[in-house]
Amino acid sequence: MKLRVEAGRLLLYRLAWEIDQGRKPGLRSSLTKLYLSESYVQSSLDAVHIHGGYGYMAEYEFERDVRDSIGSTIYSGTSEMQRNLIARYLGL
Repeated sequence: MKLRVEAGRLLLYRLAWEIDQGRKPGLRSSLTKLYLSESYVQSSLDAVHIHGGYGYMAEYEFERDVRDSIGSTIYSGTSEMQRNLIARYLGL
């Protein structure tokens, strides 16, 4: 989970740097959005798995993180849309 956070942070910083430089962030923004939203889902599921039965209890809020993370793959362009955009940028 730490690796996902660090890799996502670097992708986000690189995207922000490109925007600051006046570049069009098309491919980079799609890559960043896809990676961050998919990582959020996987890390949320990992947290539930690590905490066992407590991960399903509303008092610990891990179940809310899973619900929120799945929503992140939908808004601002679904993960499938991001994959299609990336493929288009790569000429596939």
